Amino acid sequence: MLGVLHAFAEIVSPVCCAGCGLPGSALCARCRAGARLITQGDACPRCGAAVEASTCTECGGRDFAFSAAACAGRLEPPLSRAITLYKDAAERRYASLLGSLLLDACERWRGWPDAVCAIPPTRAARVRRGFDHTEALAHAVAAGLKVPSAGLLDAARRPDQRRLGRDARFANMAEAFTVRRDAQVPGHVLVVDDVLTTGATFDGAARALLAAGAIEVRVAAVARA
Repeated sequence: MLGVLHAFAEIVSPVCCAGCGLPGSALCARCRAGARLITQGDACPRCGAAVEASTCTECGGRDFAFSAAACAGRLEPPLSRAITLYKDAAERRYASLLGSLLLDACERWRGWPDAVCAIPPTRAARVRRGFDHTEALAHAVAAGLKVPSAGLLDAARRPDQRRLGRDARFANMAEAFTVRRDAQVPGHVLVVDDVLTTGATFDGAARALLAAGAIEVRVAAVARA
């Protein structure tokens, strides 16, 4: 039944390319070729940023609770628009594209994680959007890596990160997550989200998981700001 509804939706209102707007795919071949994806071998292993010099200038002087980070691309069009359409316009048909790109970024870690965990949105964000935008991304990566997708974290109320500077973001996220009471935290956890900016959100999540028994936490995002 779901497949029939999806097919009908594509006939009535086909998904459009996040880059050029042409109908038929979430990202056409031409726009995908022009997207600034990050080659994992050339990225900073600590924060996932594309490194254009011998050392990364994005994460210098900052200690993270997570051990490694990977990002699929830069937060620039058309990738940034695909994320906005998915997350803020509730266009869920972009989930497949974003999940696929995220899986590609995590491919080098195949065999490492025991589970994939999404960064949970706050209750207010979930209500505003009408769905949990990170859950589908975690499911896509978990299915691709053939490991469980585990709901390990709950989010506390907190100010919107987009209004805060770097240091304020870390202070804001210091106790932003709690591990669910019934959760069994495995040794190696891969945490995923849509965007990595300063790493503060991932850092807060990693600290909560490590305190609950995880041995190592790595993180991955669709886009690096």
